[in-house]
Amino acid sequence: MFYRVQQFIHAIAPHVESSEITWALENLSPEAGSLFLKQSQPEQRHALDVAQSLMKDKNSFTLFDFRNLLAAALLHDCGKSKVNTRLWHRVFVVLMQKMPPSFWSRLESSHTVFATPLLTASQHAIWGSNLAQSAGLNPVICLLIREHHSPKTELGRVLQSADNAH
Repeated sequence: MFYRVQQFIHAIAPHVESSEITWALENLSPEAGSLFLKQSQPEQRHALDVAQSLMKDKNSFTLFDFRNLLAAALLHDCGKSKVNTRLWHRVFVVLMQKMPPSFWSRLESSHTVFATPLLTASQHAIWGSNLAQSAGLNPVICLLIREHHSPKTELGRVLQSADNAH
């Protein structure tokens, strides 16, 4: 519960230092950097937190794997940039996670104000992977973004764990 309260406070007033943006852009290709900058400030804050948490285990990976993992951490929610996500959307999605999946599905396919946040929550990984692919990012990064909620690889599980911690 405390985690969710803290998450809510960070979503209300996210703060991203210009030095953090610089750090992110230094660790991304120009095309990936463009995707990072299109994310909302709360998404950038979250992405930076996820990426920074991975820095502790940097030496556990090959340089190639770590660079891919870091890029995916900075971009894993970039698909959310396709819609204008509001704070109430985030709160609603968190609350809906406690509801039966059938209720989620019904609302997601409805033509109500509730459909967009649920559709975004369920599809943003695919959207983000497609954006990354269109930007010419390598297939490993695209796969990590696509599967960050349901990983099938060890790197994917590492990313999911870091994501869930923030």
